[in-house]
Amino acid sequence: MKSSRKSCPIGVPILENNQIVSKLTEKFQDKVRKLELHPEQAAVAVESASLPEVAQFIKGDQDLALDYIMSISGVDLLDNGMEMVYHFCSTTQDHRLTIKVKLDREKPEVPTIIEQFPGANWYEREAWELFGINILGHPKLERFLLVEDWDEGYPMRKDWDEGKDFVKMPEF
Repeated sequence: MKSSRKSCPIGVPILENNQIVSKLTEKFQDKVRKLELHPEQAAVAVESASLPEVAQFIKGDQDLALDYIMSISGVDLLDNGMEMVYHFCSTTQDHRLTIKVKLDREKPEVPTIIEQFPGANWYEREAWELFGINILGHPKLERFLLVEDWDEGYPMRKDWDEGKDFVKMPEF
């Protein structure tokens, strides 16, 4: 019996990394710029306000068909702000894309993409809860990892001061 669950195959991609990036930089011009990551991969930086539009495009474009969100991660860069990192793949075209969105550390906020990718829901809630990244337009930002009355800051930020109820794991 074949599973109906989507997954990202590892095969020969239809588009090369540079073709994916060129398609995005040509379409969105100054809203998207190429990133050089190691190992080499298709990666772009996107302005926060443009994220939903870019998400809609990468999902709907026939050549890209990036229809599956693999993960979203919050990253605390301390003096260099914060980032949201999105990993997408195409279940039909065998290629992948990384999108990074730079955020202001003092007021980190990014628009939701759950309209384009419903699977982003839990990842966005996690970034909100653990990093304090405000997900603009998210319909249900509620805690699911920390206790409901948590008031000790954002435990995934690098400058988080261990809270009063924090129990450090013993070192072995």
